[in-house]
Amino acid sequence: MPIEFLNFRKNLIYSTTANLSTIIADLQEIESIDHLAELQQSKYAKRALYYFYGIIGCVVLGFILLFVIAKIPVFVFALFALFLAIIVLTVLTIYELVKRFKLGKLNILNYRYEVTQRIVQMLARDMDAGSEMEIKLSFKQTKNKENIVETIPHPTKRDWKIDKYQNEWLSLKGQLLDKTRFLLTANQVSKTQYGWKRGRSGKSKYKTKTNDVGLDLILTLHYPQRRYGAIKLLQSEVSKAVKLPNLSHPRNVKLTDKAVHLSVRMAPQVADNENEIYQTITMMFLSLYQVLNLAKVLSK
Repeated sequence: MPIEFLNFRKNLIYSTTANLSTIIADLQEIESIDHLAELQQSKYAKRALYYFYGIIGCVVLGFILLFVIAKIPVFVFALFALFLAIIVLTVLTIYELVKRFKLGKLNILNYRYEVTQRIVQMLARDMDAGSEMEIKLSFKQTKNKENIVETIPHPTKRDWKIDKYQNEWLSLKGQLLDKTRFLLTANQVSKTQYGWKRGRSGKSKYKTKTNDVGLDLILTLHYPQRRYGAIKLLQSEVSKAVKLPNLSHPRNVKLTDKAVHLSVRMAPQVADNENEIYQTITMMFLSLYQVLNLAKVLSK
C-alpha cells in the first residue's frame, strides 16, 4: 500500500494496520521520501548560493563601472543591465530558498523510521508471516503545543512557568507466534522553563530554556495463561531479570494476572540514537522473555 503522500506531508504521521511485508515496504518508501527531500534541499541551496555569488559579482562590477562611466558614458547601458541582472538574480535566489523551505517538512528525523524498520524486522522473525501489526509512527517535533501535558509554576523562580511535553512518536501492537500480544511505545519527554528575568542593568528580558528529559520506552506483554501461568510464582524475579544498556534504567516493572509491564527511560544524550534505542528495546524483550520462558518450564 503506497504512502498517501499529501496526507503524510500534512500530518507527518504514518498510521496503519497491515501485514508485515506491507509495513516494511511503507517504511522503505518513507525513507526514500526523506532522502529525496534531502537531495532536493541540497540542490536548491546550492542554486541559491550560486545566484547570491552572482549578485555579489554584479554589485562589484557595478561599482567599477561607476568610475568608468565618468570617462566612457556609453557604459551607462552596461550599468543598467547589471541592475536588471541583480533584480533577476535576487528573485531567483528567493525562489530557490522558498522551494528549499517548503521541502523542510519532509526532511524528517531519520532515526525514527530507521529504528522502527529494524524493530519491525526483528519482531517479524517471531510472528506469523501473514499476521498483521498495528503501527503509528509520528515525525512531529516534541516541542509542540499539542504535546504539552502539564504547565506548572517554577518551584524557585517567581512568575516563571514550566511546560512539560510528551510526544509518543511510536506505537507498535501485534501478536507473536506463542500467542503473546505486545504493545510497545516510545515517548519523548522534555520541559521548557520560561519567564521574565531582570538583568544587572535593571531591564527585564524574556527567557526560555528547554531541557530534554529523555525517551520513555514502555513494553507490555499479554501472555497466554496456559503457557505461562506459573509466572505469578516469579514475582520477585521479574525486576532482577531486567538487563539494560548503561544509559537506560528501569522506571517500573509490574506483573499482573494477564500481563507483564516494563517501563524504561533512556538518557537524553542517547534518546535520538538509533542503535541505542534498538539495543534497549531488544534487551527489554529479552529480559521479559527470560522470565516467561522460566514460567513456561514451571508450568509444565
